[in-house]
Amino acid sequence: MSEGKFADGKEYTVSEVIDSFGINGHTWLMFVLLGLANIFDGYDFMVVNSTNTYLAASFGVEGAAMGSLTTWGLLGMVLGGACGGILSDKIGRKKMLVIACLFYGVFTLPQAFSMSVPFFAAFRLIAGFGVGSCIPVVTTVFSETMPSKNRGVFVTFGMAFMVAGWVIAGLVANPICSTTTPIIPGFTEPLTIPGKNGAADLHTYANWRICYLIGALPVIYGIILIFVMHETPHWYANNGMKDKAAEALAGIEMRTTHHQHEYDPALMIVPPKPEKTSVNVLFSHKYIVATAAIWTTYFVGQFCVYGMNAWIPTWFQGVGYSKADSVNLQTWNNFAAILSNVTVGFVSDKIGRKKNLAGSWIFCIIAIVLCSIFVAPNNIVLCTILMLLFGFALNYAITAVQPLMPESYPTELRNTGVAWCQAFARFGGSASSIVLGAIASMAAFQVNGATNWSAVVLVLCVPFALGFICTLLFVTETGGKTMDELAAAETGGDKNDTGMVPFIVMVFIIAFLAVLCIVCPLAIQGWSKLPVALPLMATGLLLPFLYFFIFGGMQLARNKAAK
Repeated sequence: MSEGKFADGKEYTVSEVIDSFGINGHTWLMFVLLGLANIFDGYDFMVVNSTNTYLAASFGVEGAAMGSLTTWGLLGMVLGGACGGILSDKIGRKKMLVIACLFYGVFTLPQAFSMSVPFFAAFRLIAGFGVGSCIPVVTTVFSETMPSKNRGVFVTFGMAFMVAGWVIAGLVANPICSTTTPIIPGFTEPLTIPGKNGAADLHTYANWRICYLIGALPVIYGIILIFVMHETPHWYANNGMKDKAAEALAGIEMRTTHHQHEYDPALMIVPPKPEKTSVNVLFSHKYIVATAAIWTTYFVGQFCVYGMNAWIPTWFQGVGYSKADSVNLQTWNNFAAILSNVTVGFVSDKIGRKKNLAGSWIFCIIAIVLCSIFVAPNNIVLCTILMLLFGFALNYAITAVQPLMPESYPTELRNTGVAWCQAFARFGGSASSIVLGAIASMAAFQVNGATNWSAVVLVLCVPFALGFICTLLFVTETGGKTMDELAAAETGGDKNDTGMVPFIVMVFIIAFLAVLCIVCPLAIQGWSKLPVALPLMATGLLLPFLYFFIFGGMQLARNKAAK
């Protein structure tokens, strides 16, 4: 073990010691702890999609307003991820994860008592702060805890837990919401859901409230984390606490082998710290290509995954399936996502990050075309197979981006970079449920007064193609290298270049996107039917890609000229 390798006065890095341990008891402990965090996180997100039909009936909303029920939580995740990422790099991974779980557990509980959209939206937004802070911390801790050769597997496998939370939300919500008698007498009021296409009205109870009581369980989990989770040695080492980093490594070895070995902090090699670690540095010459790679591809994935998850039940109800069957089809879609998340890491570690991601976008295009052609009424078996295919393909692509996130930045910037990437991409997710709802209501997608979802889903081919192009242009291979090697290999860039100007430009673009794709559809009645609506929303969604093609492309040209 490490005693023979590092006890003879040789210098060492944190990554070398962690790699020398291999997969061990500490690895599996972190795997379980982080996996549970993602399960709770996934449940909190998906429960609103699994209950939105009943929520809409309780609150008396439909159309874009119904889609917005998903949006409020995503907007909170955007803000929480942006703030939480910076805090995690400042106060530590453990503290941030504990705070995030306690926060969204506490603020999910009031949603169970909502009587109006404003009340529900406010607490979805607030709880989203915690949810958004949780996911990037989990990704970062996985990358800093797992052996280098297995890092891709564990990072992507960890995301399978989040999708497991999606599946659990569907499995929990469907029977609870479908129960036509009050599960908790006096707590759930009578509810009438209007029938569609000539179907009779459904008289039931607002049992959806119980799903949000369950969503408060992360409070208990957050308390458990305080006692059983450990801070990562990488964070200690890169924040000037080599002695604590050495103690943390020794603690891992003790818990793993039951042998104590003291690591000399003076012999620990830590890659040079960036002179500046503020968010704008992500847009400096040194990091702009990496930022372009993960921001564009993850944006595409979030737009498509969250947009379709919000509307899959409505899609299948429009085809003629019952509410229960529609939620079940969505659940099968998410079940396939678990399988893809388990698979993608092995392939990524085997053939490399770039090839894996590029191929996944082609797979997505094939899957969405097949779904568009073959989804049909009265054939639940065929539709289940198609949802399995679609769920596997789409979630394979978005998860293939995950290993690239922590590998793109040094420790001091890592969680800031991961969190801001995820926060930006969630603008795609926030906008997508509204944008797809608006597109579905346009005359071009209506047939005999009903939405032609087979035509709507084909729109997703556009972002899939953009994801493929951005992968080819911007993604650099990072697989198989230690976190310290990746940090040491970072070269180039002017030390006086802070990236402030490109950062400010991006902030304006994000604000423009939010106004066109979120604010206008919600604030302007009949927005989707205006002739300018679709061109303006398309412009808002495409501007970030144009931005990265310009700034990222300029840096690629500089890098090529410097060789």
